[in-house]
Formats: sequence, structure tokens, C-alpha cells
Amino acid sequence: MKAFTVYQPYAYAIVAGLKQYETRSKRTHIRGRVAVHAGKAKGVLIPRAASLILPQSAFLHHSAVLGTVEIVDCVPVEALIDKISEQERLLGDYNLGRFAWVLQNPVMFDNPIPARGFQGWWNWKEN
Repeated sequence: MKAFTVYQPYAYAIVAGLKQYETRSKRTHIRGRVAVHAGKAKGVLIPRAASLILPQSAFLHHSAVLGTVEIVDCVPVEALIDKISEQERLLGDYNLGRFAWVLQNPVMFDNPIPARGFQGWWNWKEN
């Protein structure tokens, strides 16, 4: 299964269904169910407002696949910047020239699966 790595708390927000778009500098042609991996970096500087969106009970695992999500489209951020909620805006980088991967049907695993992540797309083999 294809996988991508993202910093916390964004990985949690994706599999919890709080984040419907993943913004990146490059478009993707990958569609379908992919694994969401939380990178090992801790203490990454995130906007305080973004951290307030998460439930207080959220435990942020690192270096693990947290769940899966379907990528159903990829659009320039300009196509949706006026249509997204303030919450969504806080959870992404909507600067002009970037792309938004459209995410649907997130599944959060009951128990995250430890895994080494990589930059870009990589293949994850579920045990």
C-alpha cells in the first residue's frame, strides 16, 4: 500500500477526520486508499490555533502508521481557498501555487503500527 509521512498533529487530524485536505507543493496522481504515517519528529513548531482543534484526549503517536485515508482528487489550492472552513485553513498551507489532496473516508487504527517513514511516497507493507 502506498504511504505518506506527515508531522503530528496533522497525521492525527487526517485519520480522525478533522482534516479533509493535505496541502503539498506538488500534485499527486495517486488515488485510492493510502496509509498515513506520523513522522518521528517531535516538537515541530505548529500554529497554536491548529493545536487547539485537537481533542484534549488525543495521544499523538510518532514513527507509526496511524490509519488510512482515500485520496479522491488533487486540486490547486486556488480552486478551494474560498470554500474551506477556518479549521481547515489552520490545518494546511494554502499559499498560492500549492496543491490540495482531497481526502475522504479516514480510518484510524485502534493500535498504531510502528514503522519507519520516508519523504515522498513510499510502500508500506502491513504485517
